[in-house]
Amino acid sequence: MPDKLKSRKFWFALLGAVLPVAAQYFSEDLAMGDALQLSAGIVVAYLFGQGYVDGKALEGDNSASAE
Repeated sequence: MPDKLKSRKFWFALLGAVLPVAAQYFSEDLAMGDALQLSAGIVVAYLFGQGYVDGKALEGDNSASAE
């Protein structure tokens, strides 16, 4: 987990998840439901992206050890 705290992708995903909710709080232009959908979409995209990267890293480790 400490490595994730140093990741720019993590911090941008966190900001992307928090900013729509903050924008809704400070503005009447965005409904809370829309803000939560935007935040959830960003979190899900980050999770899928990290899962893909982790899977490719394991795939690379397995092919290197098979040789």
